[in-house]
Parts: sequence; structure tokens; C-alpha cells
Amino acid sequence: MSYIPLIARVDSLPPLPESVLKLEQLFLEKDPDIDKIVKIIESDPSLTADILAKVNAPYYGFSKSIISILQAVTLFGSTQIRSIVLTSSIGRNFDIDLSPYNLSTSEFSKISTMQSELIFQWYMGINIEIARAITPIAFLMEIGKILIAKDILENEKSESFLHDLESYDDISYVENIYTMMTTAQINALIFKHLHLNDNFSTCMQYLDIGKEIPPHMSEMVQALQIVRIAVNIQEQFSEDSLSQARELLVQNNYGIDGFNRAVKRIQRKYLD
Repeated sequence: MSYIPLIARVDSLPPLPESVLKLEQLFLEKDPDIDKIVKIIESDPSLTADILAKVNAPYYGFSKSIISILQAVTLFGSTQIRSIVLTSSIGRNFDIDLSPYNLSTSEFSKISTMQSELIFQWYMGINIEIARAITPIAFLMEIGKILIAKDILENEKSESFLHDLESYDDISYVENIYTMMTTAQINALIFKHLHLNDNFSTCMQYLDIGKEIPPHMSEMVQALQIVRIAVNIQEQFSEDSLSQARELLVQNNYGIDGFNRAVKRIQRKYLD
């Protein structure tokens, strides 16, 4: 197989809606005004409906329905709402079938949510600004798999692809065998094509383990790597994945206690 069809799919993606671009401009401010966030989202009826549908997903576990954008922003916080907006807007442009990964759409969404919440809750205790910057990146960290799955399906390689995913520990290695690209590499192209903040595409360029990370990006990329090891499409907070994540924490001079506390909170919320 060739990476060319994947690049063509990325190049054919339509631009983000004006409402989302306005929201991204707003988030260039350190503390964007909540009223402005609500106003921008509510100016787009389709986005409003999609956000309300997503925040009422069963895995969030709210006992009562969330019926307004203001209520959603208040409950989730502006950083998480930004993540949901971006995921919703980009996801609208894909025909999602993740059967080559043996994943349903709801399972995929839940994994992305756990990744973003873990990085937010863990990193808020280390660096608030970096936590806010990388939370939406974590939410979108697996989106390239949608294009890989489409390529696998069209080439009728689902069965062998899934077999190899189960045989190898390294998901990126299997993706590269079949498409000559990894999820992170595709993400970098998607984020650049959609003119998102440079941090989005740059983090993805160095996300795959083994690449030398530029010093000014190391903190963001290493944090994303740790979360992706702990929670991914194969393992979500398993003993093995958490052990590997903690090894990387130690290698990169992070404390373990704050990470462990965040893990326990996410586990109780989504897996108990």
C-alpha cells in the first residue's frame, strides 16, 4: 500500500466552520471569556446540537440532561469544551468505521475522552498553561485512525490488519506496515491542513516513540506519549500499560504520585 491515498484524503478535507475558527482565535487568549465561548457556539445551530449530544453521552455519567451550551461550558470547563468542539467539527468530515481496529464509535470516543481528561487532570498540577494547550491535542490524538481504517477497509485487509494488531505491541508499527504512515503522522497533516495552532501538528510530528524531540516541544510531547501509553485502543489502564507509562515518567523526571491520583479518578469515572 501507499501513503499517497491517505494524503489525498487529508487534502480533500473541507475547512473548519467559521464558528470553530473564531473559537480558536478566542483561545489564543489565556483566559477566554465564557460568555464569548457560549455566544460563538450558539451562533452555529449544527455545532450546538452536536455538542449537546456529545456532552450527554452515557459515559460522562450525568444524572440529568445538559440542555444548554452555558451549562455544558460550566460543567466541563472551557478547555474540555474546546476539545469537544474540535473533535466534533473535524469528525463531521469523516465516515467513521473503526472495525479494522475492532472498535465501535462510542468506544473510540470514550478512549479519546479518557486520554484528554487524564492529561488535563494530571498536568494541571504541573503546568496549567501546558495542560490547557495539550488537552485538545490529546482529545484528537487518535483521529488519524479513522483514515487508516478507511484505507484498510477499501483494500480488504481488515482481517490481517486486526490479526497483526493483536500480535504486536506497537500499534504504530502495524499501521506503518499497511499504510506507510502512522496515526500521529496523519494527524500532523490533518492539523496543518485545517490551520490549527502549530502546536497541534508539531506535537504529532514527534509523538511516535523513538523520534528526537526538539527541546522547546519536549514537555508537551512527552506528556502526550505518557498518556497514550497508559490509555490506547489496545489497553486502558491495564497493569502493563500503567507500568510502561510510569517507566517513562521516571525517565523524564516526573513525579509519579500526581499521575497515579489522576489515573484513579479517571478509572473510577469511566471504568468502575
